Amino acid sequence: MKRATPQGDHPSRKRTGPSAGGRYLLPALIAAAAVTLRLFFVFSLKDTPFFLQHFSDSRLYMQLAAQINAGGIPHAYFMSPLYPYIIAITASITGNPELWVRVLQSILGGTTVFVTYLLGRELFDRSTGLAAAAIAAVYAPFIYYDGLLLTESLQTLLITAHLYVLVTGFRRRELQYWVAAGMLFGLSVITRASIIAFLPAVFVVWFFLREGTRPPLRNMLVYALTTLAMLIPTAMHNATVEGVFMPVTSSFGFNLFAGNNESATGLYSMPEDIDLEKDPNGARWVEHKTGREMNAAEISAFWRDRAIAWMTAHPGQTVSLLFRKALLFFYPGEIDQLGLSMRFYTQEYGPVIGLPAGVFPILLILAAIGGLIALRTHSGSWIPPAFFSVHVVSTVIFFVSARLRLPIMPVLMLYAAFAVTSAIRMTREGKLLALRLPVGVGTGVVLGLFLLQPSVQQGFEQEYLKLGKAAFADGDYPEAETRFRASLKEEVTVDGLVNLGNALAAQGQSAEAASEYREALRRDSTNALAWFNFGNLRMQTGSPQYAYGYWKKAVACDPLFAEARRNLGLLLMRVGRLREAQEQLESYLTLEPDAGRRAEIEKDLETLQGMLRSGG
Repeated sequence: MKRATPQGDHPSRKRTGPSAGGRYLLPALIAAAAVTLRLFFVFSLKDTPFFLQHFSDSRLYMQLAAQINAGGIPHAYFMSPLYPYIIAITASITGNPELWVRVLQSILGGTTVFVTYLLGRELFDRSTGLAAAAIAAVYAPFIYYDGLLLTESLQTLLITAHLYVLVTGFRRRELQYWVAAGMLFGLSVITRASIIAFLPAVFVVWFFLREGTRPPLRNMLVYALTTLAMLIPTAMHNATVEGVFMPVTSSFGFNLFAGNNESATGLYSMPEDIDLEKDPNGARWVEHKTGREMNAAEISAFWRDRAIAWMTAHPGQTVSLLFRKALLFFYPGEIDQLGLSMRFYTQEYGPVIGLPAGVFPILLILAAIGGLIALRTHSGSWIPPAFFSVHVVSTVIFFVSARLRLPIMPVLMLYAAFAVTSAIRMTREGKLLALRLPVGVGTGVVLGLFLLQPSVQQGFEQEYLKLGKAAFADGDYPEAETRFRASLKEEVTVDGLVNLGNALAAQGQSAEAASEYREALRRDSTNALAWFNFGNLRMQTGSPQYAYGYWKKAVACDPLFAEARRNLGLLLMRVGRLREAQEQLESYLTLEPDAGRRAEIEKDLETLQGMLRSGG
């Protein structure tokens, strides 16, 4: 095979083939087909409960967007801020972010397909770019996650575009490419802060490049400074609202501990009993644990120090866990984190039209072969493989899930496509035997990777639980009961038992509900939510003395349980124990973030204080 032109001589390389208009027609059609497939999925998603109901990260992003439109986020960023601002802007323009953000992401997905073609053409040739774009257009996980309210759609586009512009900058050296690459990388960091590790890595590689292939230091500095400049707005926000230096988010420590603790398996694992819906970064839990108020940097440091303490106390387990996470990054299936796996969606609502997630092993084998061919023929560039490596490392330091590898999938697709186009070309040239070593080594390495994979058992208990909660919120209690029973059939959890009890209580089946609460408490006698809901049931069935005891138990198990303190305060007020009622209601006001709910209790508290003044 002809040796690739050195990077520094790229501007003189002559392209042959279609005219400029014709050269972009086919990739544009592939991108348009990609947008069509994604829009088709979005409109099929509208018939499912997950379109308007938000869970896990999606719920947090929507809450942040609402805060932005209500006047701004009043605390340091915990979630990456760029995506919530996009939701907020879309909501303010259209009034319907659930639909139009998904439509926007469909367009972003199609744009990623087109940029994948550009990167493939820049690295290898037009045929490879077209093949990679076609794969990206129909890859079902891309289509699926482009339809969810998550950052992956935006992040994948930003990273792919950054790689394309940076590769072009290394080859053509014009300064505008380096500025654009820095801007795109800065935006990528705002969507996933840990990939900032690529910045020092690229300088290290640059230092070892041969003269003639090494771009000017000026260009490298422009790239780095532009990247860092993109972080100034987020750093200024964090410094303004909390007085801390935090370039992007405060999630580092929390995520580090979630992936490195005594119960960690390589996936997301939080051993502490934290209400992630109301306390997503564990701030309230930490403040109660330490007995003092803390800013975002101190909260992150608390979790970081706990993770590092565990890792240093258990070096052997830490190394084993990191190796396990590195293997799981390449797990043949889709590892779920959100409780809404693609496997569950296809089981409940039908297939996502496109190449199924099961083709990942084939793509990985082909990518390994393509990478070896590129290495032997000096084709492509070192930049995408280097970025891929940094992305893997920056992921396994924390924890692994399928969606975390999506942003780097275009690189795998490019090398897989290069393997196919190289095989076709070598066959035509009668050099098929030259493929023996890349095929043998690449296939062997990936198969070995699969043979070493740890076992991952993931059921659908969380998916059914979320559907049950959605049905309960809509007032469809029989449907909620059905979903909660399905969750318990997958795996018996305290959360599932408590929610089933709630659904039964809402249907007037008090004895059955009490049985579920008792079973939940038998399994975990410290579960505050079980005590709270059991207390609610006792109040509804005319046993306020038992309700009082159960709510007291809920507060003892979780002093931060706002609703339990509210119910206790109102009950105490009702029976004339006014001082105790005042204490509970005032505590509630410090814990309840919702202004509307606080306003209701503030009126009750005014009434109570009037009663105290009058001796009533």
